[in-house]
Amino acid sequence: MIKLDGVSKQYLYGARVLFGVDLEVKNGEIIAVLGDEQSGKTTLLKVVAGVTDCEGQVLVDGAPISKKPDDVIMVFDDLAIFDNRSCYYNLAYPLKIRGLDKAAIDEKVKECAKRVGITAILYERAGKASLIDRKRLALARLFLRDCKAILVDDITRGLDKEEAATLWSEVAPILVEKAREGKSVIFATRDKDEALSIADRIVVLHYREVKQIDTYEDIMQNPSNVWAAQAFDEDYHFEKATLDVKNGALVCKTCDGYSIDVTHLDGKIADEYIGKTVLAGWRSDCYDVGGERKIAVDYSLKRQDGYILVCGDTRVKSKEKSNEVGTLPLANAARLFDDTNENGIVKGNL
Repeated sequence: MIKLDGVSKQYLYGARVLFGVDLEVKNGEIIAVLGDEQSGKTTLLKVVAGVTDCEGQVLVDGAPISKKPDDVIMVFDDLAIFDNRSCYYNLAYPLKIRGLDKAAIDEKVKECAKRVGITAILYERAGKASLIDRKRLALARLFLRDCKAILVDDITRGLDKEEAATLWSEVAPILVEKAREGKSVIFATRDKDEALSIADRIVVLHYREVKQIDTYEDIMQNPSNVWAAQAFDEDYHFEKATLDVKNGALVCKTCDGYSIDVTHLDGKIADEYIGKTVLAGWRSDCYDVGGERKIAVDYSLKRQDGYILVCGDTRVKSKEKSNEVGTLPLANAARLFDDTNENGIVKGNL
């Protein structure tokens, strides 16, 4: 098991990353770290791998990572490949420095190359290989020796859409296999589909801060903040509204006088927000498309599961194509956020 206890990182030039992360990754669990460029994904994985220092602790089965560096194997974002050496040398080197004999090294290198499909280029210079094959070379190291944790950093980055899909179809089964062997698996990605495809839980990173750690279903059902809400739905809608109580029930009024049904949040909002402006938010597939507040549709985009109706900056997912669409949420669909810090204000799980 990997445990992060109050982990933060501050670079010499002043930038601070991660801000006190607490996380436990159980044996056999797969964690996805989802975030854009500069969100802190690589820093988080390097901290877990013990290749960069941090405040707080990183423990592997209760011991500091500094005492058990060989318990973790990491595939770095820059791949950490010797370009001027052969692919064979790149795989043999970690075994050579650990004292294996030539025959054992040769057998293991060829076995690992076969596992990732690079046998044909094994004796070629690594720098001449295509980017996707260089990534396969880096992944082959996951099979070189035993370990307790696997870390993979943004492995499809830099590939075109087709190659990224091809490589991920190869990587995902490897990570699932390693988890089934009882290893803790953490992978970083910018792609939400990769994140939700095999992860048991997801760490949402935004601008060097962890915004939420949860299952995909729980993040979608009850996002902790605006950034977590948008992590899997870039068209998640937010608008200001006033929160009040009438006849003992919670009421939320939009700026243009419409009511948003928030009765499902009765008893789950702190009293300090009553009478205040909040942010009401809902997923792009949770619009009451036939509701009373309608606007004209500028154009429609066809999807496999229906349409995206584009209305200015608003994008509504709908089963049917239409010339106008309702822009209020369905009953029980809205979530509420603080207007100043953009954090969720719902107490407990829904």
